[in-house]
Amino acid sequence: MTVDTCLDTRKGWDDWYDADDASADDAPRKAEVTAPDPAALALADPAERLRVVDRYVREEIGRALGVAPHLIDTSGRPMRSLGVGSIMGMELQHRMEAALHVEVNLQRLLLANSAAELIDCLAGQLGGDGHTHPRAAETSERHRRSGAPVTA
Repeated sequence: MTVDTCLDTRKGWDDWYDADDASADDAPRKAEVTAPDPAALALADPAERLRVVDRYVREEIGRALGVAPHLIDTSGRPMRSLGVGSIMGMELQHRMEAALHVEVNLQRLLLANSAAELIDCLAGQLGGDGHTHPRAAETSERHRRSGAPVTA
């Protein structure tokens, strides 16, 4: 195969894509995320609260990263390795604060050993009953034994 057969030199950039002609339907859209009701979460039992916050955080991270929520690894990877940097972290911080009416520490969000730590922190703020996310406890214990700092 030659270069000439790979490239169609008869088309220019305007033939491939014209932003002025693109409709609003062509623009990529971020997934819609429905935030849980903070008042309902405060009244929920710890397991239900944790389940709802886990779903919400997965949806927010998935929306920000452009991936399906079920593909978000909440237990095994630090937030930075998921692709959450400072700009995206600020976006997540503002969205979660507005939706849940709690304070989200940006440094804690960015330096969390896992999304499970963030989930546990948020669920704790919303209910204050001292529960822990099962995977966050395992991750924190693993980091403690290895000498790594635990940030949540």
